Amino acid sequence: MIQENINPENIDLSSFETKKSLNNLIWDENGKLDKKVRTKLLKIADDFKESLEIPWVDYTDVILTGSLANYNWSKFSDVDLHILLNKSEISDNKELADEYLSSKKKEWNDTHDIKIHDFDVELYAQDINEKHTSSGVYSVYNNKWVIVPSKDKPKIDKAMVRRKSSDIMNSIDYIVKLNKRGDHTKVLELYEKLWGKIKTMRQAGLDRDGEFSYENIVFKVLRRTGYTDKLIDTKTDSYDKLNSL
Repeated sequence: MIQENINPENIDLSSFETKKSLNNLIWDENGKLDKKVRTKLLKIADDFKESLEIPWVDYTDVILTGSLANYNWSKFSDVDLHILLNKSEISDNKELADEYLSSKKKEWNDTHDIKIHDFDVELYAQDINEKHTSSGVYSVYNNKWVIVPSKDKPKIDKAMVRRKSSDIMNSIDYIVKLNKRGDHTKVLELYEKLWGKIKTMRQAGLDRDGEFSYENIVFKVLRRTGYTDKLIDTKTDSYDKLNSL
């Protein structure tokens, strides 16, 4: 059976439309974080900080960012909870500190399945000097906005998003096809190239135009359509089969 390429026009971008208000399950009528939500998030942040096993380092703030701190929230949104700390207090070796926090973040998110009103809670340890790329940032710790989101409709290059998304989706489908054929060495080779390209693309977009860059929207399209998981799962399957006897 011949697999058809994905048509860019068939990519649904409706979930990226801006809403008239913030999500009323997360925010109260005054634009403040719901009291019960805030209490839960602070408890989660404290527990995550304890799991890092670095008692000599304290966080300077706990922030909520991402689409739930903005008007572009949807059913796909996560509760993006960031713990702000000074990574240099962990180690003078920045790369070592980054790797340690990254592994701890993965361990936490893999172990726990915490939801706030059906939205997944995603934890992240962020350096105090890291640049904000979100247009909405709320200090959960201080209970106030750091960056107030705008109701203005962001300009998204939908044609570019659809074209880039379909190109990458077709590449992922090709990798899946190679895996089914048993060409696992090629799968691993193409995975490294494509995944590196996706990460570099997204970061370039965030650095240039922030969260509404077409590159970041493409990344979210891939995640929301399950293509990110498809790529990673295919890579894992190929690796396991290649190294089995």
